Amino acid sequence: MNLKVGQNIIPSINFIATSMPDDLTDLEKVRYIYINLGKLFSYDYRIVADESVISKPLDYADNEISRYQTCYQISEVLTVLINGLVPTCHAKVIERKINGRSFNKEHVATEVTFKDNLKILLDLTLDLSNIQAGLRTKEFGFTTNSNNDYDIISLRECEETDKKLGFIADKYTDDYIDEFKRILNNTGFSGKSKAEILDFKIRKIKESLAKDFKGEHEAIRYINTLFNKILTNEELSCLKQFNLSYENTDELNFMAIFSFDELGLYYSYSNELGFNKINASTVTNLLKSGWKTNSTSIQTIFDKDITKNTR
Repeated sequence: MNLKVGQNIIPSINFIATSMPDDLTDLEKVRYIYINLGKLFSYDYRIVADESVISKPLDYADNEISRYQTCYQISEVLTVLINGLVPTCHAKVIERKINGRSFNKEHVATEVTFKDNLKILLDLTLDLSNIQAGLRTKEFGFTTNSNNDYDIISLRECEETDKKLGFIADKYTDDYIDEFKRILNNTGFSGKSKAEILDFKIRKIKESLAKDFKGEHEAIRYINTLFNKILTNEELSCLKQFNLSYENTDELNFMAIFSFDELGLYYSYSNELGFNKINASTVTNLLKSGWKTNSTSIQTIFDKDITKNTR
């Protein structure tokens, strides 16, 4: 394997395994593994162009694991760590049906059974963005299936554990978002146009609530969380998101375009450049310079005849 600097997460996994405190309950140990592992991974966007990455096996003998993985590899690593570090628990990878999933193979997650027969469902892949943003997790014993096979872990218990483990000092990012929204609601916008108000909100969001992420997938999910929590329904009705990709012999790069076309406002996000305000011509130039999209509706906004990418 030829991993770039910082992409091999084996050293960090070893740190998780050797630094776990001794005075923890089994549930707290599983939480410790879950949160720390969630700080390392990023969803492998190559799956959009090549579904075979789903079945890519992990070769532990190489002593190299890339941070970019799918639900299959992420769930496997989580399962291996839980079984190895919490031997009184039994973890296994299970299929979990996700509505709207367009890939041939089902989504997978992790089932954990404790010695007292507590059984919970963990879906670390879907929680990566929440963990890296400091939000409350939504997939750690938070739900069950149609047969009610799984127990539920309360948000209060998760919060108490996170404080004990030092993951939060006082508040989650959710709480800071709520505070930010209250301040914003008390801001006077008299004399400002709808575009000026929206651009002000988005600039303040970037200034006050920016986070660092391991990959585009997690960052884009967080941006959408912020928009949904902070922007008005009228503002959200103007939003369209387009995903662009750029492929060369070495890697596959992604960029999200957030278009509020009715208000003449456009923004982009990529891991390399972060979140930026752009103009419509920027997107047109990107599409001329090798960036591709699977969207045909993008041409109605950027006046560009885009041939659908059918790789």
